[in-house]
Formats: sequence, structure tokens, C-alpha cells
Amino acid sequence: MLRRPDHVRTAAIGHGTTAVLNLRTGKWVWMDEDTRRIWEAALTAGSSIRILIDTIAARGHNPMQVQEAVAATMATLHDHGLLTEHRATPRRRTLRQVITCR
Repeated sequence: MLRRPDHVRTAAIGHGTTAVLNLRTGKWVWMDEDTRRIWEAALTAGSSIRILIDTIAARGHNPMQVQEAVAATMATLHDHGLLTEHRATPRRRTLRQVITCR
């Protein structure tokens, strides 16, 4: 699962544009509405990306081209440090001593 890194800040600046600051690199990224939708879908667990692709394709766009564009956008977001893999916290195993009574 993907997640938004803690070092990323966002601000809606109007006209469908979102400003995103990566505090580690000091770089800004400007997202239009489509890029923001892809980013939000990537951060949502489940089948949000598939639903987004199907919705865009239903508007008459080629599904393969939509899928390629979404994958390229996600790769760019990852390269800019705006998406990271969420690693599950390993569960600690508790050792229990078994005492048998006779």
C-alpha cells in the first residue's frame, strides 16, 4: 500500500491547482485536478486506481492509454518523493511457556 510521506505538505491554491512541498528536498510540485485525483486514489486502499481508470475510460478514452498515463503519473509522484511504500509494522511474537500438570 502507498502512503503520503510525513515530510509532504499540501495547499489548495485555487483554479483546481494544488501546491505540494517536499520538505526534505525543498521542492514544490504543482498538481492539476487530474494529477491530484491520481495521487489521492493511489493513497486510498482498495481498488481506487482501477475505479479511476475505468471512470476515465468510460468517458471515451482508450483504457490502455489511461492505464499507462496513470502509471507514468504515479511513477513521477514516487520520483518526487510524494508517494512511499507503507511497510506494515512487524508484529512482535510473544513466547509463552506451557506448563503441563500431571
